[in-house]
Amino acid sequence: MRARRLLLAILSAVALAGVQASAKTYAELVAQAESGDAATDYTALRMGYAGSDGYDPYGAATRGGYDAIWPAFQKKDCGTVIRLSDEMLKADYTLATIHVLKGDCLRSKGDVAGADREEAIGRGLADSLRASGDGKSPKTAFVVISMSEERFLLVALGLREEKQSLINDGGHVFDLIEGTNEKADGPTSAFFNVDALFAGMARQFQKTGSPAP
Repeated sequence: MRARRLLLAILSAVALAGVQASAKTYAELVAQAESGDAATDYTALRMGYAGSDGYDPYGAATRGGYDAIWPAFQKKDCGTVIRLSDEMLKADYTLATIHVLKGDCLRSKGDVAGADREEAIGRGLADSLRASGDGKSPKTAFVVISMSEERFLLVALGLREEKQSLINDGGHVFDLIEGTNEKADGPTSAFFNVDALFAGMARQFQKTGSPAP
């Protein structure tokens, strides 16, 4: 019971902090990116997804897609890659890697404009994520809105996870990931601000009466 009360206290604090709202809705920002508009605010798009009704921070809706899309991409089965990427991006448009995979397949099919658009979206999302912090401390933690984003950064950093700790500091919640690095001079730990994930859990708790797993 004590652990449950602590969890609820953290959830409530993060929920009150909320996710900064954009002047545009998530759907509007997705449409803007789809149109190829170079002025798309990808940070606002990411945060918009975190505040949307379909928010899925732990990737339950896209997990099966990840399991299937990599083998298809390695086999150069672009028909399957494009179909799966469309399904996954409908559930979560913030998956930078999936945009890049789709772009590669569109290019192989001769759709240069479509490929350029998808690659630009993938870069925009990745650049927004990298610019959110440096992961060296709670104050400069990377701000992630899903476990997919956290995994993306771990791969980019070359950090192989061996230990995970959840930290509540200054009204914010952080994942501290520690491990080994594949790069000689790479980091062996990184902080991730996971407020958005906990705010999503709080919203689900309010709807169902029990915390998300």
